[in-house]
Amino acid sequence: MNFSKGVILAGGMGTRARTRVGGKKTVKVMFPINNKPILERKIELLRDQLDIRSILVVVGYGAELIKEHFGDGKKYGVKIEYLTSDPHLGIADALYLAKDKVGDLFVVLLGDEFYLNSNHAIIKELDSCEGEGIVTFTRTDNPQDISNNYSVQLADGMRVTSLVEKPEKIEGDILGLGTFVLKQSIFDYIEKTEFCSQTKRKELVDAISNMAKEKEVYAQELGGKYVNINTRDDWRYAQYLVNQAHFSELRKSLVIPSYNEVSSISFVINDFKNVVDEIVVADGGSTDGTAEILKDFEKTGTIKLVQKKFRGYGDALRHAIDASTGDIIVMVEGDATFRSRDVFKMYEYIKDCDLVMGTRTTSQLICQGANMMPWLRMGNIFAAKIIGLLWFKHEPRFSDVGCSYRTFWKSSYDEIKHNFIGIGPEFSPEMMIEFIKNNMRVIEIPVSYYKRVGGMSKHSQSHWGILNSAMRMSWLTIKKLFS
Repeated sequence: MNFSKGVILAGGMGTRARTRVGGKKTVKVMFPINNKPILERKIELLRDQLDIRSILVVVGYGAELIKEHFGDGKKYGVKIEYLTSDPHLGIADALYLAKDKVGDLFVVLLGDEFYLNSNHAIIKELDSCEGEGIVTFTRTDNPQDISNNYSVQLADGMRVTSLVEKPEKIEGDILGLGTFVLKQSIFDYIEKTEFCSQTKRKELVDAISNMAKEKEVYAQELGGKYVNINTRDDWRYAQYLVNQAHFSELRKSLVIPSYNEVSSISFVINDFKNVVDEIVVADGGSTDGTAEILKDFEKTGTIKLVQKKFRGYGDALRHAIDASTGDIIVMVEGDATFRSRDVFKMYEYIKDCDLVMGTRTTSQLICQGANMMPWLRMGNIFAAKIIGLLWFKHEPRFSDVGCSYRTFWKSSYDEIKHNFIGIGPEFSPEMMIEFIKNNMRVIEIPVSYYKRVGGMSKHSQSHWGILNSAMRMSWLTIKKLFS
């Protein structure tokens, strides 16, 4: 089949899924999934699978943001035109605006749906559209998914007898999708369709169902993964599916702040080198032989070495992160207090989060000799709970303010790194605060905590070091609260 145009309905309010991305409010169809807006994925689907180069985007809420991002579509290899709809109206009325802009056979996509590895190309391979339209579906054993979309009733193979928008009674396993092949006749049925009693709007599904009662409408099953993005959790799930599918392809970087770690740094590098793609060590002028060890590793290509007189722990980490090239960043200390085996837990959780934080306060995982006395453990828990209380509306759940074993997306960090001011141990709680302040998903998981190999901790070995770190963390927390 050859289609005259593709229509993407992208003008809804999306009130249940509004969020902030990069510190700015954005419209639902612009939510990024693997750094690519949902709407961009729709444009690529039309272009690559259905060979459609002329696209009409019906916008409403967030229209200027969409137009500014996509422009005329030239950089995406398509031509994009825009129509503006009242976002309070239904998608049937939004589509009706395109009546004089589309030809005899066109494709309609709902802008807030996500497809992964779908086979939309099968639609183009059909010889012709014998009826007045084609609806698409997938099969699911989750009745809630069907109740949030629409159900499809079939007869004589793939002929549609009726569609039910957001059905209360679920019969069968057919989940209707927001991909439609339609002809001009749909506009007559939109005119005749009454307002839905539930939504108080004209629904496209109702119009197609009315058409199916009088004319032939067919259904086509699609494969791949599908998510109807109604809520922020749906968006997160779509991101998880992409991350899971492509996780092995993602580049992982380990960053290590180092200062006089001659007894442990070789062990840490060798322990982690097979679970990451890159190791970046920020050495702040070690004088005990650590620098020579690191230079030897650098010569073999095992690490990337960043050397400078850093102003503190946080400053060293920020330089190391900026020098890294991974999609995912792993942070550890250079003192062998953490092990690579725990990174696999973090890898699993990072698929569904922006930041995964370790916690050393699970007593069963504190190894003998580790620098986590009961009063220090309780102090970390108390400070973490204070942060949770101060930012209660974000509902964080923290139990360790100082654990430096963390994993996060470089893209998420880059969105907020201009906010960081901490150059010492206060960088640790600052990272927690900034991620949650910017509506990013943060989760904490227990990790094993081992005895330090050689030397002394710069922040928590002496009473003065602990007090100094606590004061700096408290000062920064208060400053962030009022910023």
